[in-house]
Amino acid sequence: MPEGLKIAVVAGEASSDLLGATLLNDLYELIPELKTIAVGGSKIKATPAEVIQDNEVFSVMGLAEVLKDLPQLLKIKKQIVKQIIDFKPDVFIGVDSPDLNFSIAKTLKRNDIPVIHYVSPSVWAWRPNRVFKMQQFIDGLLTLFPFETDIYEPTSIKAKFVGHPLAQSIPIKINKSKEKENINARCENVLALLPGSRVREIKSLVPVFAKTIKEMKLGSDWQVMSSNVSLDKIELTQSLLDAEGIRVEWVNDTTELLAAADFALLGSGTVALEAMLCKTPMVVAYQISSVTWWMVNTFKMMQLPYYSLPNVLYGDFLVPEVMQKELNAENLIAACDSVMNKKPQTGLIDQFEKIHRTLLPDAENQAAMAVKEFLEQRS
Repeated sequence: MPEGLKIAVVAGEASSDLLGATLLNDLYELIPELKTIAVGGSKIKATPAEVIQDNEVFSVMGLAEVLKDLPQLLKIKKQIVKQIIDFKPDVFIGVDSPDLNFSIAKTLKRNDIPVIHYVSPSVWAWRPNRVFKMQQFIDGLLTLFPFETDIYEPTSIKAKFVGHPLAQSIPIKINKSKEKENINARCENVLALLPGSRVREIKSLVPVFAKTIKEMKLGSDWQVMSSNVSLDKIELTQSLLDAEGIRVEWVNDTTELLAAADFALLGSGTVALEAMLCKTPMVVAYQISSVTWWMVNTFKMMQLPYYSLPNVLYGDFLVPEVMQKELNAENLIAACDSVMNKKPQTGLIDQFEKIHRTLLPDAENQAAMAVKEFLEQRS
């Protein structure tokens, strides 16, 4: 391995911040002399990497929603690309966020910078033919799910399953009673309310979540708790909950909350996977703009009848999903009741554990090892 290796990493969202930070820390263990620049959040800021841009600026969602912020985002992206090109890394690693990272990767590839993408986009659910366009600007791909590597076999992309860091950090067996003590829960049962980390998700989902909880009339043995990544988003969420008179107590760590929770009402995304790994029964909600939804349906962009990661990994409807026009308090209450009133939950928990085991790699730090191997092959 040559000395003076340099790597650039872009993790554009809160969920990819953890993946990027874990990868960077593992890379520094393998290559102590490594030099890195990165776009990320609080977790990447805690690594030895030089952070050139906070990723909070990219916390937008949907095809239509991003248009309002597009000029500013393009300006920031242009600055990031220039800094990476000037840095002259041996490899660029984009962590998830394909809309952002693929655009960056295309420019960097034209400047002869090798590209690894960490986290396969959902080609098994949305626009599967993307893989053939991806091979034009991606050299290597690190996948979180074992079935994904087969998808890239017809392409020149070298795909490797490296396991999911959350699957490694969360134990297979969860002691809910002990976890409740860790977050100082005061009631027998905990409901985790997790609409997502993006502002638009919060504004879209929290009002209907609040109305749902209000109309469910949970007993005194239930406590509603939540978690988020910033004080501003906590205040926004709390203001929307206050409108329905919903009392919520906040904890700092989402994983700790889900490990303690007996049920979760949440938005789609990584948090649904995290709930499954924490063996927490859930209902998943999802809502995008009507324009984005029209585009998805008109151009037949959705390949599967379900969208939450627990269901994708199971291959069927393992947990209830409520989306788009169906997303209202009445439907959410019915979905929540179907889960919360089903006792015991052992069958569901057994399936969660079985899926959890499939997401574990053969050894730790597989992502960093794959990057190191990629660099060695090119040196």
